[in-house]
Amino acid sequence: MTHRVTVTVGKDGSISAETHGVTGSRCLDYIPLLEDLLGAETESSEFTEDYRRTSVEETASQQQSQWNS
Repeated sequence: MTHRVTVTVGKDGSISAETHGVTGSRCLDYIPLLEDLLGAETESSEFTEDYRRTSVEETASQQQSQWNS
């Protein structure tokens, strides 16, 4: 899946951004980049379902690796 960021500017000038196709904590790498590009500061952030789903899959994979050792 291609990594993509959707940036939305509200009528009041507020800016929101959402990553798509970015797995696990790698989405956090986009925060400083977006702040710099937009001249903005993050006020709040939330993890998407992709983040949580990937985290569970990574944990299961790590557990299986431990069992196979």
